[in-house]
Amino acid sequence: MNIDKGIQILVVEDNEAIRDLIVSILKSSGFEKISQAKNGKEAWDVVQNQKHDLIITDCMMPEMNGLELLKNVRSLDDERKKTPVLIITASDKSDDIKSAAKWKVNGYIVKPFSIKTILSKIAIALKN
Repeated sequence: MNIDKGIQILVVEDNEAIRDLIVSILKSSGFEKISQAKNGKEAWDVVQNQKHDLIITDCMMPEMNGLELLKNVRSLDDERKKTPVLIITASDKSDDIKSAAKWKVNGYIVKPFSIKTILSKIAIALKN
């Protein structure tokens, strides 16, 4: 798995412990350029002001969930609309999956997840 460790990643997760875990996994895997947001609304503000190479977002969050964030990213009118987005979910609701597919999600990370799963999903998302 040869992933460019210099990419800019945005991690969006309302649960601070899980967000810290994901950031820790990314840092221990060699990624250094990591931004964080505690919900989709905060992430949307970040996305509008800074380009990212990858967004990893929780699905279920207050204020703006991961699906709404994905929809907003895909609705942009510049290159940022192609930013790979991975959605973290503990849910297998078919409506959520269909909605995410409609908005061209790049992959899912199902909770509980492993380091290997996260890195594999990142590699796949960045190839597309």
